[in-house]
Amino acid sequence: MRDYQLELAEDVLKGANNVICSPTNSGKTRVAVYICKDHLEKNPNGKVLVMVNKVHLVEQHYQKQFKPLLPESLHSQLGTISGENYSSAEEEHISFKQLVEQKKIIILTAQILENHLARTDEEKVELSDFSLMIFDECHHTKKENVYNKIMGRVILQKFFQPDRLRPQIVGFTASPGVGGARTHAKAVSHILQILANLDASKIKTAEKHEDELQKVVGQPKRECHITNERHADPFGDELKKMMQKIHRMIDMEGPGERGPPADFGTQMYEQWVVEMEKQGQCMKSNRCVQTCAEHLRKYNDALVINDTLRMSDAFQYLKEFYTKESDRQDGFDETDRKLASIFSGRQYSFFHLEKLTKKSQYENPNLEALKEKLKQECEAKEGARGILYTKTRQSTAFLLSWIRNTPELNNLLRADQLTGTGTGSISKNNHMTPIKQREVIRQFREGELNLLIATTVAEEGLDIKECNFVIRYGLVTNEIAMMQASGRARAEDSTYTLVAGGKTGAGQREENNLYKVEMMHRAIRYIQNMPADQYHQEIKKRQRAICSELRARNNPGIKERKQAAASGTFLHCKKCNQKACDAAELRLIEGAHHVHPDPEFLRNVGKADEAEEPLQKFQEWSRIGSVKCRKCEQDWGMLMLHKGMNLPCLSVKNFTLRKQGIPPRRPKKWKDSGIAVAEFDYAQDIEMGDVAMDTSEDDDL
Repeated sequence: MRDYQLELAEDVLKGANNVICSPTNSGKTRVAVYICKDHLEKNPNGKVLVMVNKVHLVEQHYQKQFKPLLPESLHSQLGTISGENYSSAEEEHISFKQLVEQKKIIILTAQILENHLARTDEEKVELSDFSLMIFDECHHTKKENVYNKIMGRVILQKFFQPDRLRPQIVGFTASPGVGGARTHAKAVSHILQILANLDASKIKTAEKHEDELQKVVGQPKRECHITNERHADPFGDELKKMMQKIHRMIDMEGPGERGPPADFGTQMYEQWVVEMEKQGQCMKSNRCVQTCAEHLRKYNDALVINDTLRMSDAFQYLKEFYTKESDRQDGFDETDRKLASIFSGRQYSFFHLEKLTKKSQYENPNLEALKEKLKQECEAKEGARGILYTKTRQSTAFLLSWIRNTPELNNLLRADQLTGTGTGSISKNNHMTPIKQREVIRQFREGELNLLIATTVAEEGLDIKECNFVIRYGLVTNEIAMMQASGRARAEDSTYTLVAGGKTGAGQREENNLYKVEMMHRAIRYIQNMPADQYHQEIKKRQRAICSELRARNNPGIKERKQAAASGTFLHCKKCNQKACDAAELRLIEGAHHVHPDPEFLRNVGKADEAEEPLQKFQEWSRIGSVKCRKCEQDWGMLMLHKGMNLPCLSVKNFTLRKQGIPPRRPKKWKDSGIAVAEFDYAQDIEMGDVAMDTSEDDDL
């Protein structure tokens, strides 16, 4: 342990709840290991939970930090468990409750703890079962994040059951951020809220040994490559002509509340299209508006792809969409035929678009800048190894294809994708299992790969000291993401580069993020210099508000009213308006998953798209596929295997909610739907019908 690391830990070692804030690559996980070791030496009967927010970090913490740094006497007391396969590092097929009884230190994904705190059976655990809880990347402790749900329980117990034992709380972060604040006061308020959520007595940074910290950590060299626009974009112009024709179809149905923004391919236009789609979904008689809006979204996506990737990628994206549309058996009406003819008809045939994709003089200048930057990194550094960040899973696939089809890069780079697991249709091929994630990370760590093309899943926690360059390709979000991404470049002489088009405004947003980082540091210093009484008053005020909100949310009367509201609220497919079910027919699993237990649901209105093997495995259930509308094949949710039953689990964002006397609604999340459903009861709900059972033997469940 270095002096600055001991300084970071000093108050925690005395029993205080702290948020420890230190830059990426400063050895925060090593500090966490030291705290765990000290805690168990002082509390031989203690139980420690180390919580992470991504599955692959469970194994990384275990293999790279905790097992190597803990004394051998604690190795047998160290366990891991994650949402992927619910297995311990040493023992398979063990419940979380058993693991808690057998181990002293458990590294886990936080949702597992929340699920077991909420249980009412013999597998339930209590906060008092644990003496220390560590939250990795604790800046996520806000709003509906699972960290915040756990801490909500801690704070309720603090105020209403103060005599019950509570665990010591320690959070680690490189960047609490400013939460979108534009002023110092709001930045301070944002950080104070995170501290209140974590019941922290202070936010701890290295002050006495800051010079040592800066020497150890260092910073990658920053570069910003802003490219010029295409001199001509006939491919994009053709797409816009098609979009104008679709707009004329909408106009024939009557004008909307406002006209579209002038610029196709922008975020403002995307928002307008979403609004038009909602209008169409909420008007049974106006499926034309809804369908046209859906197609306009696809064209807008294609314009965005054209601006950042190849013309051929944008063309392929539209071609796949219209191929899928033409393959639909049901629900294909006159509107669908007109829209299909715009893409494949005589005037704007896809043959013309395909021809344009082969004209290299119109290709994207952003890709040329990216190619030169990748070549520069590989040729200037021996053993170059880097991460290329992009916005979507789809763009990682397109970029990988581009690299493999560009000889100058294919000879230099051994690349692969690293993305999230995805929840959509199996046929979209947008899933990356946790096993595949771990394998790709291993290959990158061991040098078999020298480039990861990644989404934001790789921004936090990925610890590969050989990584010496990071490129963010057209991806600028907030100051936390910027700090986290740049922190992945850990080797000496590392570089962090933004490559983006001039018209995107990415360069200015990056400058704004740098300013917000400085604002964050000023806010942290201000909080650290607050008089103790003032700090505690601010924390208590915020925690009382948390308690009021949680008690109102958990009020049994409110839940009963929401369950009553579910009856007579019908779910209609957002695309074709097919009635799916009454919300009261749904059941709740683990407080989060809304399933339909009647097998007739998949026989009559929905249909299952089952994967060849489970995509994700948890203790009580596995994700084994997706569920679609039988009529139009719109994604509805996932297919889950729960206690031997194949159950459709529905995502409310894919439906319009209709109830007599109430305007139709399109909530994005179930918590915003205003309804609640009964918990799933195996004995009772299986009587609803001959539930589809999976009787095959599966040793992994």
